[in-house]
Amino acid sequence: MTLNRRFVIAIIIPTLLIDIGMGLGNTFLPLYARGLGASMAAAAVISALMFLGQALTDLPGGWLVHRFGDKNMMSAGGLIIVLTMILRYFSADLLIFSLSVFLFGMGTSLVWISRMSWMKKEIRGKQRGSLMSLVGGSLRVATIIGPLAGGFIAQQAGYRVLFASQGLFSLAALAVIIFGVPQTVKSEGSYTYSLQSASRRWKTGRGTILAAAAGIAGLTVLRTSRGILLPLWGGELGLNESLVGIVMFAGGVVDASLFWISGIIMTRRGRKTAAIICTAGLALAIGLLPLARSFPALIMLSALAGLGNAMGAGINLTISGDLAPKVSPAAFLSFWRFFMGFAGFGGPALAAWVIAAAGTLAAPPLTAALGFSGALLMVFFMKETGKH
Repeated sequence: MTLNRRFVIAIIIPTLLIDIGMGLGNTFLPLYARGLGASMAAAAVISALMFLGQALTDLPGGWLVHRFGDKNMMSAGGLIIVLTMILRYFSADLLIFSLSVFLFGMGTSLVWISRMSWMKKEIRGKQRGSLMSLVGGSLRVATIIGPLAGGFIAQQAGYRVLFASQGLFSLAALAVIIFGVPQTVKSEGSYTYSLQSASRRWKTGRGTILAAAAGIAGLTVLRTSRGILLPLWGGELGLNESLVGIVMFAGGVVDASLFWISGIIMTRRGRKTAAIICTAGLALAIGLLPLARSFPALIMLSALAGLGNAMGAGINLTISGDLAPKVSPAAFLSFWRFFMGFAGFGGPALAAWVIAAAGTLAAPPLTAALGFSGALLMVFFMKETGKH
């Protein structure tokens, strides 16, 4: 079997199926939580539990993949995702629903780490860049069609049908993983060596790593808050699921149309330039949410957020790849994903705290300010990683 065919079966098809399933339902998690009786603040936290699940799995996930192999842990992650969809389908209270969101994050973490390990072993040289771009493309396909289709399904047929649709996509992905993904050789060397490699890299570049982590963490806060606060705000305006899906669809179209500009900016102007433009666009869109009092205004802010996000497409992977040690980088990348996962959970959690303490109108501007402050730390204290 040729590399391209193996890559399509092992990576592209499962990724596309899982991402479309995510796109169908994740936009509407906060609205469903609200329907179960959660306050706006609680709905934000519950929807962000996915990122907490990812963060808590990233560190042991690297060791598990190293120990048990790529296909085995990719299958385990896919099975967890399917089980979460069964839980979600039968969820009638907030506790079970919250557990399903958390476990979903654990499953996606295992799939992501296994997928990256598989690609690192199987794809080498000049093919890596072009094939990796297809993975990013699958996510953008999901961000376009997922919210639009999911909103229509939820509005016309209800949330149970929506969750069942997610489950079918997840089950199809698991079947492809089990029957189509070839086994790879176990990772060479001990995981301890990878930890030592990460420690050496930390000692030689501590300041730049901290500044880069602050910038990407701020950006992650804004990205996760975008996916939760925009639907919640639409719900507060009285928009139904179909209209909320259109709002998110608008941002996805802009993002998917212009993401290629990010590569040009990072190559010609540097990683920091891309980061500040991306963060500024997202911060402005989120910060202006209190002024959005109509459906067209919310669409405009969603499009602005999509534009900002497109300017930093791939920047997390790029900067973490720049900073990771050349030899045995798995542990470094696991720690990086661990902290970014907590940042992803922290953004909505902060918004929830502000909503509870100071009201709904204060949360978006403060979240935007926090995210943008991370980008400023990166600009002033990070050495340009593209020169490494």
